[in-house]
Amino acid sequence: MTDFHHSSRREVKVIAITGPTATGKTRLAVELARRFNGEIVSVDSRQVYRGLDLGTGKDVEEYGEIPCHLLDVADPASEEYNLYRYLHDAFAAIDEIDRRGKQVILCGGSALYLAALLQDYRLPGAERDHRIARQRRDLDEKASFCAEVKLNALTIGVLFPRDEVRQRIEERLDKRFDAGMIDEVKNLVQRGVSYEKLDYFGLEYREIGRFLQGVCDFAAMRQSLLNHIRQFAKRQDIFFRKMEREGVAIHWVRRGDAAEAGELAELFLHDQPLPGISFRLADFHNAPIRAGKVRK
Repeated sequence: MTDFHHSSRREVKVIAITGPTATGKTRLAVELARRFNGEIVSVDSRQVYRGLDLGTGKDVEEYGEIPCHLLDVADPASEEYNLYRYLHDAFAAIDEIDRRGKQVILCGGSALYLAALLQDYRLPGAERDHRIARQRRDLDEKASFCAEVKLNALTIGVLFPRDEVRQRIEERLDKRFDAGMIDEVKNLVQRGVSYEKLDYFGLEYREIGRFLQGVCDFAAMRQSLLNHIRQFAKRQDIFFRKMEREGVAIHWVRRGDAAEAGELAELFLHDQPLPGISFRLADFHNAPIRAGKVRK
């Protein structure tokens, strides 16, 4: 088997935009893509599925003329897209975009998928997904994942105080209901997506699936879903903290400030020294916030 860490791998500079759900990552990624002649690679474990649009926050209208890769690449009724397949597809897209002279911009909040890209995960003999059990294979089997490129990444996190994230989650949820999210789930069922599969997709699809089966009324479903999305945002924070402890430098940009993010990207792309990490996520959430600044 080829050594995963062989020195001949080509290095690709990427800008990664991440953060908890409902913090405007797509908007910021699109702004940077327009400024730096970029294309976006989605880092979202559910946006890969066709027809999972409103519930996953696919928001394709935000991209405008900017290409976004790894959207709508799997059938929700017949496929289970996992981390192994994601890494294969994502690195192929990254390599292809870079060879065309475009700037690669990663965007998404699936923290495990992002960590796998940035921390050079190796998945020997396994198709691994954080929601399903590991399926073991022989370690010498050729299916073991080995990336052809190595990422040199600037990671920018979009940061809001937790109370604002909670409010943004609720406002976004109600907008999605108004836009027809329940009809979206009905259409998935009509296309052959089972309620068991909706449960696998989690959050919006699990809770609306329960509502469609008459397990709960709309008010109970909405409140349960709101609680679960807020809990999901906390779990994202926990994973980002884990990444920071493991050495991933995340430059947290308050409220997704495009000017600040652009300045970081300019320095990074021109091989200029980046400012030091002024705080980590744990510092922000554990400190009192006044006038939008972190107090240490």
